[in-house]
Amino acid sequence: MKGIKLLLVEDETVTAMIEKKQLEDYGYIINHALSGEEAVELLCVNNLSFHCILMDIDLGKGIDGTEAARQILLYKEVPIVFLSNHTEPEIVKKTEKISSYGYIVKDSSITVLDASIKMALKLFKSKEFYHNTL
Repeated sequence: MKGIKLLLVEDETVTAMIEKKQLEDYGYIINHALSGEEAVELLCVNNLSFHCILMDIDLGKGIDGTEAARQILLYKEVPIVFLSNHTEPEIVKKTEKISSYGYIVKDSSITVLDASIKMALKLFKSKEFYHNTL
């Protein structure tokens, strides 16, 4: 997926470095935000554009990933794929109410992550096409 710009929102530096390297090896262009607030600022204040956001749910202090996603989606439409260690149904359902582009358990392989990103981009593109034909 050469040229696809992703925003990786991850508060754990080591995890972010590993995910960033793996995604770059797959041809993605990665920007990294350490917090929900930083992600909101990049998209809503600095008006940066990304093809997709990979959003961790637990982001330490400050707003969590679900709140950051809500704030971003009020400002602009962008596919958000949630990343989490949580597998509890209530957490997954909470994210489905915000964005329906995917939920990936962090232990998943890079192949699963890559496939999920591609699917989110296809879903977003088809949604845009549908809305443009109305």
